[in-house]
Amino acid sequence: MRSKTEIETETPKQLKEILEPSLDSGDKVEYNITTEKDRIVVKVETEKLGTLRACTDNVFRLTMLATKI
Repeated sequence: MRSKTEIETETPKQLKEILEPSLDSGDKVEYNITTEKDRIVVKVETEKLGTLRACTDNVFRLTMLATKI
């Protein structure tokens, strides 16, 4: 199962640097974080729907926190 989240931001490279340490790939989840001109793209791949939902939710929560700091 896969999800792709695109988040528009004025500082995509900085946001990527903030998110990367917390979005660590492992045995059950693979994260791929890339930047474009005005956005960050986070792709999540896993085998279970519940895990995919939790990981995608984690991306949103961390992004919200990073933009507040």
